[in-house]
Amino acid sequence: MFFRALIAIYAVMLVNVLLLIQAEAQSVRDRLAKDVVVATVDGEQILSSDLVRAFQKLPNKYRRRGLRSVYNVLLEELIEKKLLATHGRLNNLAHDPEVKARVADAEDKIIANVYINRLIQQGITEEKVNARYKEISIKTPATEEVRARHILLSTEAEATEILRLVLKGGQSFEEIAKTHSKGPAAARGGDLGYFRQGDMVKPFSNTAFRMKPGEISETPVKTEFGWHIIKVEDRRNSVVPPLAKLRPQIIRDVGRLIAIEMLNTARAGAKIQRFSLEGQPLPAPGLAIKKR
Repeated sequence: MFFRALIAIYAVMLVNVLLLIQAEAQSVRDRLAKDVVVATVDGEQILSSDLVRAFQKLPNKYRRRGLRSVYNVLLEELIEKKLLATHGRLNNLAHDPEVKARVADAEDKIIANVYINRLIQQGITEEKVNARYKEISIKTPATEEVRARHILLSTEAEATEILRLVLKGGQSFEEIAKTHSKGPAAARGGDLGYFRQGDMVKPFSNTAFRMKPGEISETPVKTEFGWHIIKVEDRRNSVVPPLAKLRPQIIRDVGRLIAIEMLNTARAGAKIQRFSLEGQPLPAPGLAIKKR
């Protein structure tokens, strides 16, 4: 199971890397359509493509800010890397065994990533996306949902007093929730949005799903979070979100399946031997992953 999970995680990681590069770096590619020189170090050029690759390796929180926000910092890092590499070569490190081993390891990783990413890009077609969406639509049954507001209070006495205020009228439920409720929903007038029966704790959910739109709970409802006054705003049967909203998820799903299928095929066609640290042969673990 561990190895199956490992391959699944690896496949998802590759798909996510592909999606991030496509979505977040596209504007960078557009601005740097021509590979221009951005710096020289003793006559050696640093190109805009080097800068783009460095940008793509940054954590999401920096990529979201855009290239311009980190341009100067990235450029100086590339200059420093070039300086260190130059001096390392002057000290004959280009043929050092440790350097050669690490270069070979990096080359393997890069080739593997480029290969699987290109395979996924070529394999994700509109036909497969539509087929996956249809599959999700068939497998997702209509489920009743309730949209409700609540006023959350610490004690039953407080809740009883606020319930009287709600029933008295003069102020909307939303206004009273903003003034008296605790918790993050207070700022939204107590609005919890749509939820399914299993999404909330049982006392709250059971009460809300017995009510009709416009009704307010007759008594405060106690849960582990405190005492709730509930107002049901609407009821509906959930529907599958439109394809446009699910497309990123579907692309990840399809890409994952492509990666898994390729890895399973590659394993089946390869002669692989495993040995323990003591040199003893090891049996092959059950690595093949079934499509879902």
